[in-house]
Amino acid sequence: MLPSRSRLERWNPDSLTFAGQAGQDGGTAVAEAVTTMSANIETMPETKAWSGAAHDAAARMFGRAQDQTSEFSAYTTAVGQALITGAGSIGGARTSLLDKADQIDMSGQLYVTDQWVVMITGAQMTAEEAAALEKRAQAEQVTVNGLLLAVGAADEATAANVTNAAKPHGFDAPDPSDPGSLLVPGSQEPGDEVPDPSNPVGFLQQAMLRDADMGQTVRDTKVETKYDPTTGEEIATTTTIFKQDGSKHVKTVNAKPHFSDRGPLTTERHIDKDGNLISETTSVTFNEYGDHSFANAKSTTTQLADGTVIDFIEWPSGQKTGTIRTPDGRQADVPLDLYNHPILSTVGAGLSGLEVQAGRGIPWLTDEAADHIRIGAKYGGPGLGIATALWDVAVADSGFEKCVAAAEGAASVAAGTLGGIAVAPLGPIPTALAVLGASGGGQALGNWIGNTFCPR
Repeated sequence: MLPSRSRLERWNPDSLTFAGQAGQDGGTAVAEAVTTMSANIETMPETKAWSGAAHDAAARMFGRAQDQTSEFSAYTTAVGQALITGAGSIGGARTSLLDKADQIDMSGQLYVTDQWVVMITGAQMTAEEAAALEKRAQAEQVTVNGLLLAVGAADEATAANVTNAAKPHGFDAPDPSDPGSLLVPGSQEPGDEVPDPSNPVGFLQQAMLRDADMGQTVRDTKVETKYDPTTGEEIATTTTIFKQDGSKHVKTVNAKPHFSDRGPLTTERHIDKDGNLISETTSVTFNEYGDHSFANAKSTTTQLADGTVIDFIEWPSGQKTGTIRTPDGRQADVPLDLYNHPILSTVGAGLSGLEVQAGRGIPWLTDEAADHIRIGAKYGGPGLGIATALWDVAVADSGFEKCVAAAEGAASVAAGTLGGIAVAPLGPIPTALAVLGASGGGQALGNWIGNTFCPR
């Protein structure tokens, strides 16, 4: 198996040496004791201590016992030697991998996750520095992968050697394909805990995890305030959040409203590394709308690149409504339990840039939420935060498999998405959704949300 980093740190290969030696010593002790007893009985007639038919029967019995215990000693010796040899191979591979991971960690610029994926440490850096570190991470990943596979090979070779050492002595290994073997503890081989880099899917999983992490990690921020050249009054403040992968979030807070029926607008645009819009989220408080008075009504709208629109409105009465409109005109209500999702509450403010009083408000862009965003921090933005909450609600309402299938179809990375779900999540964002955000952008998320909540 391929163990996680934390599990490998807990492994103690020396215990195999102890167990192997103890097994050998025990088998030898039993064989020697029976051999001594057999020899003593055999010599009794010579000392005139005991002879006759009963003695001869006892001598034959202990002769058979000697043969059996000799076989037993050979059994324990073979298995014990396989364990001792395995301890050396596993221990050596384990030490090499852990030492390499520690070396990467100590560089201060890269680190190795529990999944053995080499990531870039969160810190202030230029785009050029981030690109150079990404290449270094990819190169180090190749080395880590080789050492990880060596650990897996040593583990599997040891298990095979122990089995092969036991088979000549009558051991019959359980058949993993036999349903009955499921009832036998230890009969099933443990599965890999991390992506397997020996095949394309596992290698793709590692790359997706790194891409997703780079797409969430802030490498720099820039704040610009625009003033009216005539009056000197503040017009708007724009904060640009740069990510390690080259994408960015551009948040603009207007000092004054553009329209008389609403307050100042707060807007955040998520732009990918190629300059394409992924999502745009706006929050505003209405004063009046048309012929009706909606004083203090709040609205947050997210539009994805493919035209999918997600609207949240909190009316003066406290009533909350939400809708999703797809590019082809379909529309559905947002489930009410979405408003209580942790990522849309103050707990997730630093990740999503949204704030809401759980159970009492709608997702909302505020200056306070931006205060939580620091260089090196993880930040997905409001579009991804809302999409994550919708993902979780869909999983709860329609079943895991259905949502996975929808996500696969939207992102066209079936194997990679499934693999991403199988391994550990990236913080509070489900791995699969983080991958979609990093590799698919607004269109993938938009198609998925539409397909999930607005079935034809």
